[in-house]
Amino acid sequence: MDWLSTADSYLYLLGRVGVEQVLCDGCLSGRTPAAVSDYASIEPELVRRTVEDDGGTAETYRGTLIVAGVRYSFECELFADADGAYFVTSIGRFGPVEWSTKVQVA
Repeated sequence: MDWLSTADSYLYLLGRVGVEQVLCDGCLSGRTPAAVSDYASIEPELVRRTVEDDGGTAETYRGTLIVAGVRYSFECELFADADGAYFVTSIGRFGPVEWSTKVQVA
């Protein structure tokens, strides 16, 4: 199953924000975008940072993204241009590691 597409579609449905934007914002700030913050949270860890010849910075993060109770383990790379614009260059790992269900009896 393509877990990345599943989470991406769900987040986009809730707040018009995809997984790449959630990972980018979340890795940099430790918080998910406001549009999905009621449904998603992030626990990022910076594992590597390198400065490129052009003045940009490449950063590798790994951690956990929690979306609607499902914990996804991820590893991604971000790049910052010399002007400070950040974007995701790759998502190397993204998959569920824990989830739970609830049954509500009326």
